[in-house]
Amino acid sequence: MEATLQTILASWHSLFFWLMGLGVAFVLLARLLPCNPAQPILRSDLFTDLCYALFVPLLNRFARVIFVVLGVSLLFAGESPQSIEHVLKHGFGPLSQLPIWLQAAIIFIVSDVMLYWCHRFFHGRKLWRFHAIHHSSEHLDWLSAYRFHPVNSMLTFSLVDALMIIIGFSPVAVGLFVGFNTIYSAMVHANLNWTFGPFKYVFASPVFHRWHHTSQQEGMDKNFAPTFPLLDIVFGTFYMPEERRPLVYGVPGSDIPKSFVGQMLWPFRSQRKEG
Repeated sequence: MEATLQTILASWHSLFFWLMGLGVAFVLLARLLPCNPAQPILRSDLFTDLCYALFVPLLNRFARVIFVVLGVSLLFAGESPQSIEHVLKHGFGPLSQLPIWLQAAIIFIVSDVMLYWCHRFFHGRKLWRFHAIHHSSEHLDWLSAYRFHPVNSMLTFSLVDALMIIIGFSPVAVGLFVGFNTIYSAMVHANLNWTFGPFKYVFASPVFHRWHHTSQQEGMDKNFAPTFPLLDIVFGTFYMPEERRPLVYGVPGSDIPKSFVGQMLWPFRSQRKEG
């Protein structure tokens, strides 16, 4: 457990380099191929999202470890510490015997279905006040991908990742999925005019996800899938009109603060869904 925590803290340092790399890439791309050309790069709430980017991933990693350790300990109650440690490192059962690439592919599909429904649940009245923080960005860009209230991120991303390990998948395969998902999430939040053309029904694009974040009534509660829009097509939540782009973002009529600390506290004060 101690070694795992040390690994988490060490990985946090590499996050700086990831942020720098993603920032340079998506800022340059947004200048060349913007979905909303008038959107500023140096926005007023930039510092708030930087706080999220440095704080929430670390918290997610701690939460994932806690969920996994608790789940595996309950499943393997009575087993030796060495056996539990082996499970935590390599997985268990038939799923862990599959090639890593196949495990990652299965995790990718199963997790997307779970995340789709988690996302819809957080759009419900009881959980919306936590998810509204993510929708509060009025200038949506790649850094907005990190703006998640910890309650939202832990009960969605950390929990789903942990469940994949608890049911037997190798942590290595789960780690591949988490790494890919981090980059993909930044891409779909970026201010880019990409629709993916004929593949728009196969993979989530920046325009697809910007319709989810728009404060225009037509796009609200649409496009929940993190990666595969087919889920939205099947469950009737797909929306991506041709030759049109969403223009405004945010949560209409809300009093969500702009500051990081204010947003941490706001869901516990607000009890109604805005917009």
